[in-house]
Amino acid sequence: MRIGLVIEYDGTNLHGSQLQATDRTVQGEIESVLPTIFGKPIRLYLASRTDAGVHGTGQVGAFNVETELNDQKIRDAINHYLPDDVAIVCASRVADDFDPRRDATSREYRYIIKDRRPRSPFSRFRTAHVRHRLDDSAMNEAASRLNGEHDFASFAGPATPSDAITIRRVEKSGVNRNGDEVEFNIRGNAFVHQQVRRIVGALVRVGRARMDGNQFQELIDRAERGLAKDLAPARGLCLTKVNYPGADGTGLPRTTRDRATIR
Repeated sequence: MRIGLVIEYDGTNLHGSQLQATDRTVQGEIESVLPTIFGKPIRLYLASRTDAGVHGTGQVGAFNVETELNDQKIRDAINHYLPDDVAIVCASRVADDFDPRRDATSREYRYIIKDRRPRSPFSRFRTAHVRHRLDDSAMNEAASRLNGEHDFASFAGPATPSDAITIRRVEKSGVNRNGDEVEFNIRGNAFVHQQVRRIVGALVRVGRARMDGNQFQELIDRAERGLAKDLAPARGLCLTKVNYPGADGTGLPRTTRDRATIR
């Protein structure tokens, strides 16, 4: 059977989501505890790759195992052994052919910037700090230009292969203010390496009147590697949701048979 997971993690001390030989990662931490529960090594597959320092509240994974444990006991057993910065929010039986990455229709990210002059010790691991108040209205107008299908080569990071297709579709993008925090939210079918962080870097320039909307548009239209040079810190970024056709309240697609999922 195939088990789907919704995973939450604080990326501060993690070197990303994908398995690495020596460094702590989300995949590595979860895979390290599965043999203790199920008695054998198990491969975990994830929906999205996140970089070192990036957080997640809606990462999705899946693995195969034969077990008599119900959904709640699977979730609780994994959480019992995981470190404090990684947790399973939901475990649920999914279709045997469920692929967390290929079956996803879109991903959602949020980036938070605190733009008061003094830094905040309490939010330093989940927000980026800008000492000058940002023009969130100008940033929102610029962000609206991202909607639709574009070649995002200008915002591609160095890990993007030179021959990679960088055309992506943004379904929704916007900036709003909540007190002294500016939030950028974006939903798209997929993202190239560092795309969101480089978009935020450019939006901060807009918010500080160092770039206008037309110049931001030029970054999109020119689609040249290395054009968006400002890279926002990883700590402000969070993968909030991965969307699937037919997903239920857990965020995971239901199996073909009826079931009662315990959250």
